[in-house]
Amino acid sequence: MIRLAERTWPEAARLARDPRSVVLLPLGAIEQHGPHLPLLVDWLGAEELARRVAPHLRRGGFRPIVLPGLPYGASPLARGFAGTISLSGRTLVAVAAEILDALAAQGFRRFVLANYQADPAHLAAMARIKRRAELRRGVRVLFAGFAPAPRTQRAMTHARVTGLLKSPTPEREWHSGEMETSLVLATRPRLVRRRLARRLPPHWIDFRAALAAGKTFREMDASGRGYFGWPAAARAATGRRGLALRARLIARVLLAELGPLRTR
Repeated sequence: MIRLAERTWPEAARLARDPRSVVLLPLGAIEQHGPHLPLLVDWLGAEELARRVAPHLRRGGFRPIVLPGLPYGASPLARGFAGTISLSGRTLVAVAAEILDALAAQGFRRFVLANYQADPAHLAAMARIKRRAELRRGVRVLFAGFAPAPRTQRAMTHARVTGLLKSPTPEREWHSGEMETSLVLATRPRLVRRRLARRLPPHWIDFRAALAAGKTFREMDASGRGYFGWPAAARAATGRRGLALRARLIARVLLAELGPLRTR
């Protein structure tokens, strides 16, 4: 995997000219994830998705190049919780679009927004980033992870993914629940407040109906705990298998969308 920030400018210039290059920009968020998980869960998830999708793209004949991720996203769902830092949709679009503009001007033509933040405002901003870059620069912008494109997002909630969970109601596992807790156990275990996580009771809601009603996390749960699911059921092995499976499913969609590799 190539990390652009670790390359010199002549190396970057060669990558920009390479028709195999695909640039991945991780998009995350700094927001509350219950009393047991750190604020960086979505940032961590985006970085992990990009890192794990990259080898699949390389085997498909492409040259994946990972950018430093954007830790901040649009997080209005989490407003009112300490530590949450939410950009406006306009700011997120401006920052991400200018990053793509700079690279497009150098010759890069294919981009993937690797995203782990599922707030509807954040997803709407992603759609605007894609439209702006494709209209202004004539480049290709695709999505990996949570996305405004249903076909892409299905990989994140695929039945094979939810089938890894121990939860008796996997369809209601959501924010800071079993899968997200498993993700952090698999990648940054020291950041999980394990004793607390093991004591948290299951907390399932109809989050789809709550999102459709425009409710924030606090409005969905008057207790203010900020998690939805069963953190106590989380296991590092579930996180590792979930990441690997999601990466394979996402890469399959990306390779189909990228199509046959054509040299210039």
